[in-house]
Amino acid sequence: SLDAMNSSQLAQPFADGHIAASLAGAVPDAYAPSDAVGCVIAVAINIASSALTVCGFLLQKKANESPSRWTIGDIVISTKWILGFSVGIVLPIPAQVLAYSLAPMSLLTPLSGVSVALNMVFAPRFLGERLQRWPDVPACISILVGTLLTTLAGPRHDKQFSFGDLMSLLGRAAFIWALLALLLTVFGCIHYMRRRRTQLEHSAQARPDNPNIVEVILPALVAALCGCLTNISLKASGELMKGGAEFSNCAVWLLSAGVSALVQLNYVNRGLRLYLQTVFFPVYSALLVLTNTCYGLIFYNEYEDLLSEAGRCILFSIGIGFIVLGIFMFRMRRSDGDGAETMDEQFAELADTGMCSRPGWSCTPTTSPREPVVGVVGTGGEEVGHCTHSPIPLAGWRSIVD
Repeated sequence: SLDAMNSSQLAQPFADGHIAASLAGAVPDAYAPSDAVGCVIAVAINIASSALTVCGFLLQKKANESPSRWTIGDIVISTKWILGFSVGIVLPIPAQVLAYSLAPMSLLTPLSGVSVALNMVFAPRFLGERLQRWPDVPACISILVGTLLTTLAGPRHDKQFSFGDLMSLLGRAAFIWALLALLLTVFGCIHYMRRRRTQLEHSAQARPDNPNIVEVILPALVAALCGCLTNISLKASGELMKGGAEFSNCAVWLLSAGVSALVQLNYVNRGLRLYLQTVFFPVYSALLVLTNTCYGLIFYNEYEDLLSEAGRCILFSIGIGFIVLGIFMFRMRRSDGDGAETMDEQFAELADTGMCSRPGWSCTPTTSPREPVVGVVGTGGEEVGHCTHSPIPLAGWRSIVD
């Protein structure tokens, strides 16, 4: 069911049944157990599940940093990656099934953002990533608030659906248009990332601490959009299993979930490989809950109810605003560590060694020491510096477009 199945990926917004709740055969919130002991146990399990998912991401991030003979797309097949997949995706499923059988969704849904907070603690500690209190902490808080508000305003259906009901929902014009928009967005982002793959990778390496947030959004958005399709399909499968439907009917939805899940997993790993987990994880998580909520509203035909209820509509809009604010606050990160060289320092390295180690840059000595440098060209082909802008002499070296 992949990472989107558990609440650490920021909550299924389906108020009567998280996928895990569906697979567990859970009943609506109104009939869920509410005793204190059960609720305490469920909260503890939910937090532990979030921790498992973050740890799984840490292991997959580590795997992406290590060379491997086997790769599938952006997925590095190694022992460490398989362990991360098992810890972060497989293990939380039974934990979520148990949690949602012990406590109502209304209690557990607000805990869905725990993973973002845990990631802010674990990623710097175990990956050596530098946490910048500004803007990382305010950005994560903004995302958490936005996630909570959009989830609370999300779908609230409590009806059990048959295979015919689900196919009827799937064939509605509103969902078909929404699905078409989703597919166009996904294919557009994938095409852009494939066409500019080298430039995007060089940009990520050149700016590790303050990556271009739009470039971070690209793989996160593809993974989130595919994740919401995975969730809808798995939710439908859970509904059918709970209603005792034939396996062939369930298999249709499970196959759909498998296809979208593979794309989702690939671009999650691409994001982890290129960017700091401190930045990528909260962006991806926020987009996942946002797409889950929006497409849950459309698929279950509840967007009309949302629009007719001013309070929910305002709550949802405010939540989206907080999420967008939190994501773009990461643009304020400073360049530190490996990405903190000033332009003068980069010029100095170029002049002293004759071989700049900055990603996408290279240089060779000219035939004449009197021949001036023609300029320094960045990864996108644009000129980002010139010898006349540097206080140090650069005669004898010429930049070459990589």
